[in-house]
Amino acid sequence: MNVAIYLYDNYYETELCIPTLMFKQSKQNVIIISSEQEVITCVDGKRILVDKKISEIDPKDIDVLIIPGGGAIIKDDIVQLIKICEKNGAIIGGICAGVDYMIHAGILSGRKYTGYYEKDKTYDHLPTDGILTYSMYESDRKMVTAKPEAYLEFALELYHLAGLDVGPVDGYLEWFKAPFCWKANWK
Repeated sequence: MNVAIYLYDNYYETELCIPTLMFKQSKQNVIIISSEQEVITCVDGKRILVDKKISEIDPKDIDVLIIPGGGAIIKDDIVQLIKICEKNGAIIGGICAGVDYMIHAGILSGRKYTGYYEKDKTYDHLPTDGILTYSMYESDRKMVTAKPEAYLEFALELYHLAGLDVGPVDGYLEWFKAPFCWKANWK
């Protein structure tokens, strides 16, 4: 299975750590892609080497496409790739501002979705025929969307949709969400 992760400058790496780890541990082919850059800098300054530019990949080879949040930079090539991947039946996941890419591609029309959006604010780019739920995450016909704090649920749902066995979820929940517990006891 080919898992493509789209990166752009100022993306949030924390939203990708778990899905990347899970897909890599299950021996899936994880490919880092970008629009035209060879090196991407995440929000904390870490630089990541890109495996392929969008122009170098065949969309038919993508089984799962993942888009993180951050300072979304909407470009035509990623919008077109998302449209083609959706048409080809790929699983597509966007977390936080990664959902904006899916919205610009028009693939959330008629689907439940969520993201960083707040109930008391107006967003001009949201689809009028989509179903914004404000839930932690949503999964609707191979499209997974999530709020930034639902990074674990996002990863687990992508993994589940890919038909891979996650095993006991409780262990993941305890291990990855544990920092909230130890902060109070660490002085």
